[in-house]
Amino acid sequence: MISIITFPTRVRNKSITSIDNIFIDPSRLKEYSVIPISNGFSDHDAQLLTIKHKIHHDPDSNISTIRKFNNHIIPEFIYQLSNESWNNVFNSEDINEMFNSFFNEYLKIYNSCFPLQTVLRKNSNINNKWISNRINISRNTKRKLYLNYRLKPNEETKNDYKLYSKILTNVIKEAKKKL
Repeated sequence: MISIITFPTRVRNKSITSIDNIFIDPSRLKEYSVIPISNGFSDHDAQLLTIKHKIHHDPDSNISTIRKFNNHIIPEFIYQLSNESWNNVFNSEDINEMFNSFFNEYLKIYNSCFPLQTVLRKNSNINNKWISNRINISRNTKRKLYLNYRLKPNEETKNDYKLYSKILTNVIKEAKKKL
């Protein structure tokens, strides 16, 4: 899943609006959502774009392909993006060519900072046989309740999250006892 957040910015009491355009080809990406997020900076909301991208892999394989993100590489990525001239993006009159040029430059920097790496996964199934599909679904539901609480912090969302967490904890304890 890919999430992109755009925020308006403010510098020394001067409002500077950040305008980001993200284009999606709905024929290729069926599952995506755009949600406005109130950021408290101004009357402009941030936009959260979430793209659900499924990666197919052999579940029995111990080899995975990942990208590593850490606090040292992310600033380098931002630095390289900010130092890119982007001149070739504006060399065309065609908006599609401009976007493709931008996207190619962006991906080139992204792939150089966060290269794909093949890693050997530990076999976690040995110790976690108690984790059923229903428990995984419940863990995802708990996460969604937590995110809902973060977006709308009030007593109702807090109580929903706490109650579900307590029930899930008991279900997990019982599942571990059965094995």
